[in-house]
Order: sequence, then structure tokens, then C-alpha cells
Amino acid sequence: MIIDGHAYCFPPLGQANGFPSEQEHLCYLQREMADHHQPFWCLEDGGHRDSRQLANLDDPTLDAIKSVGFRSGGYGRFTWTFEGKTYAKQYLPPYLTDLSHSPEMLIAQMDYAGIQRALLHVHPIFGFLNDFVADCVTRFPDRLLGLASIPDWQIEKDPMDAASEIERAYANGLHGYQFILSSRFRKRVTASWDSLACRPFWDAVTKFGKPIFFTIEPPCPGPTFDDYLGQLQIWQGWLARYPDVPAVLTHGFPWRLLLTKDRRGLHLPDVLFEPFRHSSAKMELLFPIALGNIWDYPYTELRPTLLQLVEQIGQDRLIWGSDMPNVERFSNYRQNLATFRVHYKDLLSDDAIDAITGRNVMELFE
Repeated sequence: MIIDGHAYCFPPLGQANGFPSEQEHLCYLQREMADHHQPFWCLEDGGHRDSRQLANLDDPTLDAIKSVGFRSGGYGRFTWTFEGKTYAKQYLPPYLTDLSHSPEMLIAQMDYAGIQRALLHVHPIFGFLNDFVADCVTRFPDRLLGLASIPDWQIEKDPMDAASEIERAYANGLHGYQFILSSRFRKRVTASWDSLACRPFWDAVTKFGKPIFFTIEPPCPGPTFDDYLGQLQIWQGWLARYPDVPAVLTHGFPWRLLLTKDRRGLHLPDVLFEPFRHSSAKMELLFPIALGNIWDYPYTELRPTLLQLVEQIGQDRLIWGSDMPNVERFSNYRQNLATFRVHYKDLLSDDAIDAITGRNVMELFE
């Protein structure tokens, strides 16, 4: 069975989507778009401009955004007005006319690509959508699994209330929890997410017995390898504290930080693998979404990296994910899957490919 370990469904992104208001969601989106590597352009003259139109890039928080009328522009793009001209950023593929991605759309794509199931991930970019994702899973229980989310910057304020929301989401049919580190930086929360103040939350959530997916990103702007390594070491401590809890590092490592100087490959220092040597944690492989504007399908530059990951972590602890629909900025769904199931057939055994593109993610929920 082929299973996509990382996909999304979401309602139109011009709405509140679980934030206290539509404006608060748009503010979050605007700050994220300011840092995102996708280019933007002027709709009037086609010229490209600098992301500082949207925010002060030296400040990673929501306080840095500028008043430019940021809004949904339809067709997968966000738009805003600066000095009388309209600008756009193509964050999603253009076929998302109202910036939504329904479960019906995802399943139609899955059918065409030959994918039997998908795990729905979450992120504040799309909103806090526990009820929406639970509805997707309830309506298509044989095709979709789903993760829960909370405003992770609020964990210390009321850890038991945060844990209760995760428990409620599980009762409604969701299958795990996704922790988003970057949301804490957006709200100026710089304290360790594994501090004593957070411990009651983690103690409660881990007792539910569901897998926890960690999206660990170094703070912007200008994240460094050392920034990331510091957060990875915090995660290693968490894994040691909760050794029996199924854990997954989403997206893999920050691949763009690991590009070689000639940008023809990746360099992965041994220190990156320490958390995996001392735990049973798994890791997702989402290469095209991170590197699709640097290399082209079928991403042959990644072959040495994939072999290194299999050697260091193991074929039974790696999970293929697409990041649909976002990944279609660069490659379509069938190409994304074919990268593993066709173009790596001479590199990996059939058993390894089957494990990475299905078996390993399902073992988390059995």
C-alpha cells in the first residue's frame, strides 16, 4: 500500500480558520509569506521586488508586519498593495482558485497518482483546523488520517487546557499531534519548548499513546546550522525523556541549510543523526518542496543523501511525504512519488521503497 505521509486539506485561506479573527490569520500568513523563498512580483509590470514590503525581515515576530492590505488573491496566490501597485506571491498552485484544498480534491489527485492513503498535516498557515481535519477523516476513513494542532505558543500559559484540546481532537477521530516550533518564535516565545513550564503538557499528551510529529525549524531571520542544531538537541532530550512515544521529525532536516557550496548536493554532518542513534524516532523525507526551485525532477542530486539516510537512520524509519498541494509549485504528485518508486529503484531494494512509501507511516497508527 502506498501512503503519502504528508499532505494537507484546508478551507479558503482568506478566512479566520480557527484564529480569533480573519485579520489575525491574515497577519500570521503575511509574516510567513515575508520569509518564504517563493518569489513575488508586481501584477502591473511583472517586476520582482523585495519581501521587505511585507515585513521587517530582521524581526521574526508578527509585530514586524507592515500595513499593505495583505489578502487572498485567488488562484493560489496572496496579494497586497504597495505604493499604489498590486503585488502577488504564488504560494500555492494556481488551480486552487479560492485558496482551499478539499479532501475530494486531494483524493482525486491520490487516485490519479496511485496512492491509497494520506496523512493530513497541520500548520498555523492554514489555521487551527482540528474540527475541519476530523471531518475530512470521518468522511473518508479508508483514505485519510489526520493530525491535531494547537497554538503552540500557549503551552506554558495553560498546559492542561492545551492537552485537553488535543484529547478532544483525538476523541473526534484524529490520529496524532503536530508540534510547530516556528509558531512560538512568531509570538516572541523563545523559552525552550521542553522547559519545566511545558512539562505538564508533554506528560499529559504523551500518555494518550498517539504519535507526535515535530516540525523543528530554526528561528528566522537568517537561521544558521547552529540555530537548528540547538533545537535538535532539545528534541534529543525530549526523546530521551519519553522513549516509548512514537515520534517523527517532519520535513526531514533543513535541507536548504545543508547545500554544498557548489549547490550540487547536500552535506549532512554526523551530529545531525545523534537523536536517531539514541531513539526509535522516524524522519520524513520531503525533498521537492524544499529544493524544487534549486534542482529539477527527478532530483538525481539527492541520491547520495538518500543512501546516507538509509545507512544512518534505517529504511524502516524513513517516511515519504509529498506536501501536497504545495509541492505542485515544482513537480506534480505523480512525479513526486515516482522520484522514490521509479528513479531510486536501482538505488534501494523493493522492500526499502515499500517501507519508505507506505509501511513505515502505517506502523505508527497500528
